[in-house]
Amino acid sequence: DKSYILSILQDNPALYLDEIQDKLWHNREVDVLLTTLSRTLHEMAITCKKVSYEALQRNELLCATWIGKYAHIPMEYIVWLDESGVN
Repeated sequence: DKSYILSILQDNPALYLDEIQDKLWHNREVDVLLTTLSRTLHEMAITCKKVSYEALQRNELLCATWIGKYAHIPMEYIVWLDESGVN
């Protein structure tokens, strides 16, 4: 039921396909394959979400200040450390 799918996505646009599938089953007793659900969302022009993470500590002013301070240093002199595993 497309109108039901639309209503649950309006309530929570961050739902995954399997969560929509669960809601369809528990609330409407509609059993649908994930591929069918994906195709239906595509037909309804509902795009996939793209999850991105941004540090809570990110400060645009501090970033701009840092860039201004270190912009004169050649890139080959800079060493970057990856802290992506730290949360």
